[in-house]
Amino acid sequence: MIRIFIADDHVMFAEGLESMLADEPDFEICGRARNAADTIKEVPRLLPDVLLLDINLPDQSGLDVCKKLRTDTPDVKILALSMHNDESYISAMLSLGAQGYVLKNTGKVELCTAIRALAEGKTYFTQEVTDTMMQSLMRERKAGVAKEPPKISRREKEVLKLIMDEQTTQEIAKHLFLSEKTVESHRAALLAKLGARNTAGLVKAALQWKILND
Repeated sequence: MIRIFIADDHVMFAEGLESMLADEPDFEICGRARNAADTIKEVPRLLPDVLLLDINLPDQSGLDVCKKLRTDTPDVKILALSMHNDESYISAMLSLGAQGYVLKNTGKVELCTAIRALAEGKTYFTQEVTDTMMQSLMRERKAGVAKEPPKISRREKEVLKLIMDEQTTQEIAKHLFLSEKTVESHRAALLAKLGARNTAGLVKAALQWKILND
């Protein structure tokens, strides 16, 4: 029996996922969480075989959750669930210890295949994700050692500037008239795109790429 924990804040998606996987005789849904705090608390207690982890959680990035659980529960296999088929997100999750990465539009058959692969100690990536990584490798090979700076949106630059000004999530949300969840999503995107693990890393990467010099 493969014990599965689902971490996703979209209730309808999580319930649909649980209902879909419950039909598989070798699967058992042992727990669900809608935020990072509950995921970090419950996964070490329940010790599932596979964690289905949404990258964009409301209180903290799935990247941070992956990093924390990889240290606390190294035997739990982490399968990233995301709408983002973006090389920066994929690379960040893999570097933090995730064993698989699938898109949220993945069908039931492939998702079940991914879960079983991770439970057996293998890795799994959907074809779209594999194609994205291969294209990135080809671009890097063609460009040699020089890499282009990551593409940062106007809003992400605004958030980055305020992060570098040492403003909190609450202060940034108020300043930009955004929800705190949206600010955290932008922060997670910046961490992924810049290959950083924390605020210090964001600052270092921003200075290195001269992102705010435009």
